[in-house]
Amino acid sequence: MNLTFDSILTQEAGLSATEVDGRVVVLSLQAASYFDLNTVASDIWGMLSSPCSVEDILQKLSQNHDVDMEIMTRDVMEFLRSMIAQRLVRIIAVEDAR
Repeated sequence: MNLTFDSILTQEAGLSATEVDGRVVVLSLQAASYFDLNTVASDIWGMLSSPCSVEDILQKLSQNHDVDMEIMTRDVMEFLRSMIAQRLVRIIAVEDAR
């Protein structure tokens, strides 16, 4: 999986998600598991309700959170790779993002 700043991501289809106390909980029948997302992860999940580039995600997060950009980039990239591996998010082709 080659995740770059230019990668366009979106939520996988067919997942159930709900907000509980300001956090998003995602149910994946395919993984037979649920995922309780913290507030920053919930923000990212919301951004991915429509196709969004990694660069846009990082830019939006940097506007709302006072954190070192290098640390945020490392943590967000790791989180996105995990979401892809769990089949909660997928990389799509640029032409499919339109």
